[in-house]
Amino acid sequence: MQRFRFVILKLLILTLLTALISCSSVRTKSESLSDNIHKGKIKDLESILDRAEEKATPDGKVILTIGRSMITEREIVIGSCWDYINAVYNRALYPERKREHPLKSKTKGPFADVNTIQPGDWLYFINHSFSRRDHSGIFVEWIDIDKKKAVMMSYIGGKKRSPATYKIYNLENVYNIIRPKP
Repeated sequence: MQRFRFVILKLLILTLLTALISCSSVRTKSESLSDNIHKGKIKDLESILDRAEEKATPDGKVILTIGRSMITEREIVIGSCWDYINAVYNRALYPERKREHPLKSKTKGPFADVNTIQPGDWLYFINHSFSRRDHSGIFVEWIDIDKKKAVMMSYIGGKKRSPATYKIYNLENVYNIIRPKP
């Protein structure tokens, strides 16, 4: 029954997007979202999420919408950041066979051109804010593309039993990109 609801939700979203997408805006340097950061917290998060969903491809919007719903419901997924993001993609009906890898590299690079990253992409990156360890999350929106700072859907996982959140990360070292196959 739950899978049926997600299929219906996906079809509804794709239908609405087809009707709504008329222009896509590209953020310029002068339109940086960095004004939306205060003491490390994201101000006006809802409008940032809405804007990201509007700019996303239809497939990317489904990913962002499902992830947003899981965060709203404060859902816990047993496992790591990978397990959580994999659950988002599976619930959005993009299992492994319905995913593509525009970039598949190693932690030492080569790294992604930031202009290729799209809302809803599953990114593997070096987490500069936590011991330079690798991490994965779902790309939402650039805060400052020149400084490679972005809002990401992030899950700490492990034994923390905390729900996913939206955080700002430095995406200087993105080494793997996964997205739904069109």
